[in-house]
Amino acid sequence: MEALHLILGLLLVLRVSAIVPYPNHAIDLVVNEPPSYVRPYVIPDLSGPAVVLINDVIRAPINNESSGGAFSVLQLNAQPYVRSGYGDLFQSPPHYHTRFHETFFCYKGSVTLWANGEARMLTAQDFGSMPTYQNHSYSFTEPDSTLVAFIHPGGFEKFYFNVSAPFNDPTSAPFPPDIHTRFLEQTFEAAIGPKYDVFPIFNNQFSFNFTNGTTNPSLPWHNGNNTAPQDDHEPYYLANNWSPKYLHRAKGRVIQPRVQAAQSAGNFTLSTMVMRRKLANETATEYQFDAPQFFQVLEGVMMIRMVHQTVAMSTGDVAFIPGGTCFQYWSEVAFTKVYFGGSGSSGLSDTLIKQAELWPYAVFPSYIG
Repeated sequence: MEALHLILGLLLVLRVSAIVPYPNHAIDLVVNEPPSYVRPYVIPDLSGPAVVLINDVIRAPINNESSGGAFSVLQLNAQPYVRSGYGDLFQSPPHYHTRFHETFFCYKGSVTLWANGEARMLTAQDFGSMPTYQNHSYSFTEPDSTLVAFIHPGGFEKFYFNVSAPFNDPTSAPFPPDIHTRFLEQTFEAAIGPKYDVFPIFNNQFSFNFTNGTTNPSLPWHNGNNTAPQDDHEPYYLANNWSPKYLHRAKGRVIQPRVQAAQSAGNFTLSTMVMRRKLANETATEYQFDAPQFFQVLEGVMMIRMVHQTVAMSTGDVAFIPGGTCFQYWSEVAFTKVYFGGSGSSGLSDTLIKQAELWPYAVFPSYIG
């Protein structure tokens, strides 16, 4: 009987071990590069392996391996220049994807985004969504610009890392402003096609006829409310703070969805959120979701707690939270803004919005409650 109890105990240990993907007590939450397996982590801004394409620098704070294939988050830092190597094209070659739903969040500076005959000049925290089979292109248009691309599913970073050269940055420069690498034209041409799901259309011409940052002045752009289409195959643009916003009054947070289930076929959600300082008598809510989530700090300082560790995240830092991981987050400064989201349709963004009310303003109230 004692031997039987021992065997059953060993089986229980093995079963528990099989469902715990990482030892909660044994990992350091802060890393210098994305892990090669799924685990919670926080990665500081401009950390991890980087590659350079002429003078675009591409980093992947969340990649296919670290997210278990759920999604990738890429950060591109650059300045304007002739990017493509194909004639006088001042933009990425027009192209489409058959597997990847690509989104474009202008972290700072300016990025022009084209899709199917329309374009917008994205300035800080403007957003664009490009579902599969939508012909699109983009170009950096300010001297210090950052683009954050959330891409579903994971893995698109492999294309960039294949067609670029390693970027060694002992000064942690966002990009090399005065050193340009040779465009690897043959490598690029060998990489396009089904292997990396990039299908260029070199003869497709996009309009440069902009009026107040848009090629379609019949639709509002930084001068009226924007809305996303209620389907998952139409490209769209949302100007920062000009799309619907929701106030989570109890916590003093304003959530601005950029992608909801209707726009992603239920595959992912993306939002921005501003939050006030946590009050002394408040307790940070603990959350746990089946699907992985992420945060990137845009402004202020966000505290995050998971796997028994608390980390202060500052501007640009990224946190990855695997499915099944308990976490808490809050602000201990007066004003913090984050970009966040995750896989599926019932993550943090959806949960907060269900508890919130429509709110016409970009910030939380100047009173409590």
